[in-house]
Amino acid sequence: MEEILKHAREDQLNKALLDFCHTDFMTGPFDLALLAAQAFDSFYSGDVAFWVGHDLFTGSDDAWKSLAVQIEPLITLFEMGIATVESLGVAQTVIDHEGQISTLWELTLVGPYVNPQPLRWKTTRLWKNGRVVAERVHEFDALRTERSLPATS
Repeated sequence: MEEILKHAREDQLNKALLDFCHTDFMTGPFDLALLAAQAFDSFYSGDVAFWVGHDLFTGSDDAWKSLAVQIEPLITLFEMGIATVESLGVAQTVIDHEGQISTLWELTLVGPYVNPQPLRWKTTRLWKNGRVVAERVHEFDALRTERSLPATS
């Protein structure tokens, strides 16, 4: 297990994600995919396989676009003043027998029209030479709706 963690930068990537989520995006127009690329490219292989639910994206550019699509509804809630983040953090991290690292995340929003029940999702990452080569985001649905991501390219 320690050998796996030595080659993975899971804690650093999770901290970068937390820092990114606390960024104030209210300063004007922005490209969320570009901001994600700037924050996370050093952690991911250029040809990463990235699954969000059942949708597969190959390459970090498509991964950031899919991430932007998933979190855009939350950003809209923040911009409109409907919701704010009460807490965001890692609830648990587990390493399986194949060397994949799974992290359970929990996000709690507050606001007058917000369901106080936390949003939970899991990321499962496979690391190689200090970079994520495959990642799957399980069970993340920002607005609790079932929808497919639009095709990118």
